[in-house]
Amino acid sequence: MTDRPEEGPAAADPIAGAAGSGTAVRPRWTPRLVGTAALALAWFTLPLGFSILLFAWLGEVSDWLRAHGAAGIAIAAGGFAVAAGTGCLPTYAQAVLMGWVFGMAVGLPVSVLGYLGGAVIGWGLSRAVAGDAVRALIDGHPKWGVVRRALVDARPGRTVFLVALLRFPPNSPFAFTNLVLAATGVRFWTMAIGSIMGMLPRTAVAVWVGAQAAATGARDLKELMQKQGPWALVVGVALLIGVLWVMQRIGQRALRAAGLA
Repeated sequence: MTDRPEEGPAAADPIAGAAGSGTAVRPRWTPRLVGTAALALAWFTLPLGFSILLFAWLGEVSDWLRAHGAAGIAIAAGGFAVAAGTGCLPTYAQAVLMGWVFGMAVGLPVSVLGYLGGAVIGWGLSRAVAGDAVRALIDGHPKWGVVRRALVDARPGRTVFLVALLRFPPNSPFAFTNLVLAATGVRFWTMAIGSIMGMLPRTAVAVWVGAQAAATGARDLKELMQKQGPWALVVGVALLIGVLWVMQRIGQRALRAAGLA
C-alpha cells in the first residue's frame, strides 16, 4: 500500500499548517521579501531628502503651477498623488505647497485628492512587490498570525478605524505605511476609507500653514524671512511643532488603547 499525500488545508498551505500546529516557520528570504525590504528602506528614507529640495525650489514650483491657471489644480493633484504614491515626497510637504499656491479653500481638497490617489498608487505598488509573502511570513508565526488576523481580518468598520489611527499621527510615514497595510493584507477599500479619515486633520494643518505663509505676499521661504523677520518664522515653526506634538500624543494614546502601541 503506497503512501498518499495528506489532503486538506494543511497540505494546501504548509505555512498555515505549521502555524496551526503551534510551530513557527523559519523565514526564507524569497525575492518578494527582499524586494519588500528594499522598498521599505527606500520609502523610509527618500521622502525627507526630496522634501528639502521641494522647499528649496518652492518659489519656482509655485510660479509654474500658477502659470497653468485652472489646469494647475489638476496638475497639482496628479503630481501630489504620483509623488506620494511612489514615495518621492512626503504628504506634509506637498500639503504645505498646496496651501501656499491655492490657499485653504482649494488647497485642502486638492491635497485630499492627492493623498488618496497616492494611497491607491502606493498600495498597488506594494501589492505588486510584496504579494502575499509578508502575510504568509507573519501567519507562519502562531502569535503574530493571531494578531494580524485580529487586526486585519476583523470587521471592516474596526479595521477602517485602526487604519485611521495609524494614519493620524503626523510622524506616520505615508509611503512606508502604504507598504505595511498592503503587505499585511488590508483590503483596498478599507485602506482608502481609513486613509481619508486619518490623514485629514494633519493635512488640514499643513495646508493652513502654507496658506498663512503665502498670505504675507512672500514668493518663497527666503522672501518670507525677509518680510516677517527670523523670529516670526521661528514662532510659526514652534507653533506648528506644538500642534503636531499634540496630534502625535493623541494618536499614540489611541493606538495604545487599540493595542497597537
